[in-house]
Amino acid sequence: KQIEAHHLLEKNKVVLYGGAIRGAKSYWGCMEIISLCFKYPNSRWLVLRKSLPVIKSTLLKTFRENFLDKGWNQYVKSFPETTFVLTWNNGSQIIFMSENYEDDKELNRFKGLEINGAFIDECNEIQEVTYDKVIERSGSWFHSPGCPIKILLTCNPAQNWVKERFYDKWKKGTLPAGHAYLQARIYDNPHIPPDYLESLNSLPKYQYNVFVGGNWEVSLKVGGEFY
Repeated sequence: KQIEAHHLLEKNKVVLYGGAIRGAKSYWGCMEIISLCFKYPNSRWLVLRKSLPVIKSTLLKTFRENFLDKGWNQYVKSFPETTFVLTWNNGSQIIFMSENYEDDKELNRFKGLEINGAFIDECNEIQEVTYDKVIERSGSWFHSPGCPIKILLTCNPAQNWVKERFYDKWKKGTLPAGHAYLQARIYDNPHIPPDYLESLNSLPKYQYNVFVGGNWEVSLKVGGEFY
């Protein structure tokens, strides 16, 4: 599925990958951003998640353990934890940033941000206005000639703007030109231990259908269904 998603990204400007848990979504996004950094020297890419604690405990952990610690660290020029901006030896940069919408509803942190594109991990957790802001800023960095605009997204099924703008249109065959969606579930990941798969059977029906089965049509019980 990651190879298929890679080919979709080559042909499209925006690719949403995922739609269930443990489909190696974050790994795919990190891998693609690194590839773009090395393919286009002096390019600049945003990597975004909902909050700083989440990005530290999830995405940055994935990035360090699976890439930097496996040999890619030799190509890093600088990566200060005060800014979380990684600069490669070829001048390309990855800006790790949190949305932090509760404290920045005006999205002031995006003002002046110049990037070629972005990777939004678990985009179902961020605001739609944040996604639109990423679209607005992508392509505003002009120091990497020939670098295309690429926006990568991953998600779990959710009853929000992601379903309306991607899944529903994908199902109807009405996704805008240059946009693509590819579902990846836990069963598409060959590195998941069988005992972990077995343990998921104890999940409540709704959670299993949504997060394991990748069913966008099922709404989780949140209370107040009677009303």
